[in-house]
Amino acid sequence: MRKQAEKAKTQAREAVALLEQAHELLTKDDAMQQLAIEPLHAAIRQAEVRAATLEDWYWRTYYLTSGKQDT
Repeated sequence: MRKQAEKAKTQAREAVALLEQAHELLTKDDAMQQLAIEPLHAAIRQAEVRAATLEDWYWRTYYLTSGKQDT
């Protein structure tokens, strides 16, 4: 279960990185891509929130419960 959780957390961060790459490519391609860029901004924000939520859950589940707290 822990490996699956870690994989999900990693994939969520990778999704954010890919969306940010898509944003860079669209803005370099043509400044007239504004109609495509706006929904991409929303997708990036949503992906960041989901990734942060997964990271927080992972930390709380696997570090706080195991006693491996950061000092």
